[in-house]
Amino acid sequence: MPAARLVWERGDGSRVEFPLTADVLVVGRDEEADIRVDEPLVSRNHARLERRGEAWVVLDLGSTNYTRVNGEVVSERALRHGDEVRFARARCTFLAAAGADPVAGGV
Repeated sequence: MPAARLVWERGDGSRVEFPLTADVLVVGRDEEADIRVDEPLVSRNHARLERRGEAWVVLDLGSTNYTRVNGEVVSERALRHGDEVRFARARCTFLAAAGADPVAGGV
């Protein structure tokens, strides 16, 4: 079964997939970030993704330009398959391990 993943939909239309293979992953612009989202408004250490049991949670790390899930500013939120997660203007989709890819036209 494929790992859960975060799919970054870049402004040029390309996609970057990040398999969530560790229990804690930092998302940010910094070169040392586990999930590097190289966008100008993304903080160096913008957010953290944590596996809690079977669930994944996103936590904002005090970013200047916020973390949003489905349009709502969040400090911490459990993620569901297909959720849109925005780090500043960077748009990502959370895909659970067993779910199809709604970004690519699945359900």
